Amino acid sequence: MTQRILTALVGVPLLIGAIWLGFPWLTILVAITALLGLWEFYRMAPGVKAVLVLGAVWVLLFMVAGQTADDLYDYSPHLLLGAGILLTVPWPILNRSKNGAFSTWAHSIGGPAYLGFLLAHALMLREFDGAADTSRNWLLFALLVTFATDTGSYFTGRVLGTHPMAPAISPGKTWEGAFGGFLWAVAVAAALGAVLELSVPLWKSSLVGVAVGVVAQMGDLVESRFKRATGVKDAGTILPGHGGILDRLDSIVLTLPVVYYLVALVFKP
Repeated sequence: MTQRILTALVGVPLLIGAIWLGFPWLTILVAITALLGLWEFYRMAPGVKAVLVLGAVWVLLFMVAGQTADDLYDYSPHLLLGAGILLTVPWPILNRSKNGAFSTWAHSIGGPAYLGFLLAHALMLREFDGAADTSRNWLLFALLVTFATDTGSYFTGRVLGTHPMAPAISPGKTWEGAFGGFLWAVAVAAALGAVLELSVPLWKSSLVGVAVGVVAQMGDLVESRFKRATGVKDAGTILPGHGGILDRLDSIVLTLPVVYYLVALVFKP
């Protein structure tokens, strides 16, 4: 627990500072995080020989696309995702290996799509109104409500958790913890909606918190399922007390796109 707190005391101010400053500091931080996460992703399946260099290049292209997508309807990251998948379709056909050609292909494109494409939404959210205060506040909102969900789920589960939610995937996760995380998400979203200048009514920011409270926990289960499938406990050890980069990104990679699309398409300021 001490290591978790110390890591958070260093990491959270660094993250908030990068968000506040925006380009290029946030871009660099997100790119480094995505690349480290990609390395962990590829290491988690030792029997699959993914091409790290190609995956890293694709991730960096997602970062460029996300940073330059400063309009709500600029979907260059989506085009990059589609083009990348189409270009790699011949891979399993041309691969002469009799075993694992398809799994190698799927794993190789899965890493950049999961980390590069989804994390690029952090930059898209930060830039959606020309990097003004509103976009900065929405990105802070997305991350803080996600952290509140994780924290609320963890502590509520430890104190009140008795009914396992998905024992085959994440034995420690309980329905009580999930409900507690959801309540924390809604409460923090309402508080931030009242404090931050989000350019939407309070009920809309609270509704975004409801979505984050659900999706964040889905992301946690997805990453737990992947770790179960690959037989690892933690994705890495780079973050003392937390595990690897993927262990910290499990919720964020899904909540960032959800907040972005709700803000950009549903609750356009």
